[in-house]
Amino acid sequence: MLTAVLGVCAALGSMALHGPPAATATLPILAATADTHDGNGPAGAIDGDLSTRWSAAGAGVWIRFDLGSVATVESVALAWHDGDRRRASFDVQLSEDGSAWSTVLSRATSSGRTLGLETYDLADGPARYLRIIGHGNNSADSAKWTSITEATVSGSTGTQPPPKQTLGVGGVATPAGAILVPPQDSRYKISSGGTAAAPKVYDCQGNTIRGGVLITADHVVLQNCRVDARQQYGIYSDNNTGVTIQNNDIKGVKGPGDLNAITFFGDGHQILYNTAINFVTGDPGDSHTDFVQTWVSSSHPIASDDVQIRGNKAIGPPNPDRDHSIPSIHQFLMAEDYGRGGNSGGNTDGMRNWIIADNEIGDSWNQAIKVDGPDQVFITRNRFVGSSTRVAEATSASTGVKFYRDNQVGPGYRSVGIPVTAGPGPLTPVGVLRSRTG
Repeated sequence: MLTAVLGVCAALGSMALHGPPAATATLPILAATADTHDGNGPAGAIDGDLSTRWSAAGAGVWIRFDLGSVATVESVALAWHDGDRRRASFDVQLSEDGSAWSTVLSRATSSGRTLGLETYDLADGPARYLRIIGHGNNSADSAKWTSITEATVSGSTGTQPPPKQTLGVGGVATPAGAILVPPQDSRYKISSGGTAAAPKVYDCQGNTIRGGVLITADHVVLQNCRVDARQQYGIYSDNNTGVTIQNNDIKGVKGPGDLNAITFFGDGHQILYNTAINFVTGDPGDSHTDFVQTWVSSSHPIASDDVQIRGNKAIGPPNPDRDHSIPSIHQFLMAEDYGRGGNSGGNTDGMRNWIIADNEIGDSWNQAIKVDGPDQVFITRNRFVGSSTRVAEATSASTGVKFYRDNQVGPGYRSVGIPVTAGPGPLTPVGVLRSRTG
């Protein structure tokens, strides 16, 4: 396993890939609100940056964290402004609906010895919202400030972790009733789907499709296919809902133009345990090459929600000099929301609730992951084994993008590119949990 080396980001500390996550995990905080502040607003307490904060003066000021859905809350970790010089006094309250509150920690105090996160265990309870009520601190300042530089909440969602699959073709079993796909010498089109409760499974059982796959139906699973694209994309899922693309091997993508192993548009997509190794054929020239790409435009109007990209391996030939003749990957993921990337038209409601987890990500150009508009994106437990200017970029159009410390970053990256969030990341995005459990 690689040791994370971030020479220009020494302050981030060591980042290494952890083992399998425990039942208790860091819960996503989708938003923070407060009754008041001094100009340092509540967003400063959840941005992964200890140099920013929420601050308010007076007894009884509060900040509230929204977890997006009800979870079992077990602890909260708080970092305090001037936390190495003064002790803060506070209460912790939980609520399922944001109206009725129960106090689970009363008149607790910080240690006064650290600027880092301090964890406070709570009596486990169901909650969507957690509120900190401040009672000032022990400094001589009569205003009695409450100032939190960062907060994380830990607990469990009550759901089991996603089942572990073996990487690549054959890594998932063929279910009874699956449509068995024979070898194909031209593009294979899937235009018949199932339901959310019973998606229609198309299983190649290791057979090769020469010409790529086009999916135009809802609630489809495509698995165990060897895809020889012979065109600009390997698998293309077009304006649909609830599509799972898993355990496929993608090669033979060729240009000119945008070259993608997987292109998708629509809600509820799961891209799981696929391989795309040296997947571009020939000299790509100045073509743009991504493992996964999606965008919003008039021809592709759906702003994709509830997306999982987990367990994939996408690596190309090393290309540290960014030579256009070498068929390397430009980005592992490129996601552009409404009005971004030169696109126009489509839905304005915005992409949200994504998880990018447990992937092996190879060489890239400016960044391995670029999110330009998607909100609530959780990047966790990935191995970045290639080289790039930075690991990730989240533009100002995106909010709630979390890059967790449990990612493993190799020495070929000059920087992470976005703030690093302490602790392990979630197992699934909040939106997926909500849509799957009702």
